[in-house]
Amino acid sequence: MERYFTKEHRAGVNIKDLPKDPRLQTRITNYSPNDQRVAVNMEDLPTDPGLRPRITNYSPNDQDQVRRAYLLAGPCQPRDHAFPQKIFGNKLRRFNKDWFGLYSSWLEYSVSKDSAYCLCCYLFKPDIGDQAGGDSFVGEDFSNWKKNDRLQSHVGGSNSAHNQAVAKCQDLLKQKQYIQTVFEKQAKHDEDDYLIRLNAAIDCIRFLLRQAIAFRGHDESENSSNRGNYLELLKFLADHNDEVKAVAFGNAPQNVKLTSPDVQQDIVTAAASETLKVIVEEIGDALFSILVDEARDILVKEQMVVVVRYIDKKKKCY
Repeated sequence: MERYFTKEHRAGVNIKDLPKDPRLQTRITNYSPNDQRVAVNMEDLPTDPGLRPRITNYSPNDQDQVRRAYLLAGPCQPRDHAFPQKIFGNKLRRFNKDWFGLYSSWLEYSVSKDSAYCLCCYLFKPDIGDQAGGDSFVGEDFSNWKKNDRLQSHVGGSNSAHNQAVAKCQDLLKQKQYIQTVFEKQAKHDEDDYLIRLNAAIDCIRFLLRQAIAFRGHDESENSSNRGNYLELLKFLADHNDEVKAVAFGNAPQNVKLTSPDVQQDIVTAAASETLKVIVEEIGDALFSILVDEARDILVKEQMVVVVRYIDKKKKCY
């Protein structure tokens, strides 16, 4: 029988044997074994800007965390360092520590490379070629102390690449801009809306239970003129309470409208459990009596009613 079957080889797969899907071929072509992400140790990030890996070398999931750590630490500014001199033309020049005061929010100095860098552009430099100094102050160090006007030209106009990077740094440090904070704020808002709907539903159900009124209607569709006591009472409450109206019916998410029969039954069951608990606590060790009656309806389904009579601690009879 084996000659009628072809054995399946699982040991190895040759890339040449894969189907020639353009998307698959693109992924295979673009793959490089040297394309490795830098492992993140937040407690041991390089402080010297000349020794830092590019921010894009970190995993996209870690980049904002690394950026925030560097921003909270501030730019690397070794003010007490003995800056070495270099010959430019016929003069000896070196980095001037007073520049830290002029550009305190972004200017950095690398002791290992005797060069200047921009913290903001390192963290958020857009890929726009030579605008605002190109790769200077980021990957290619700047050490031409003769042309210190390059520091100001690096800043550029209000819409320069540097100022765009500064704006992104400021946004990152604002708690209200964090995605996590936005989600938490939205979750809190949804929770508040749910509590308003739930309290409104409980109020309606308590009223119907206390008055022994039926909940359901024969036609509870949206086009019905009478959708049943529960839905009509809830609608009446929403029409006279703007807070409830803002979160009920059409303004509520489809899965938490709290109008379905199952939800009504769950609330009724919870109310019955809480009522029974209160009665038991009020009776305590006192005497009580039980009246039980049973009847059979038209569907030959027996209904039992249990009545408890007791006197509470305040001598009040129930």
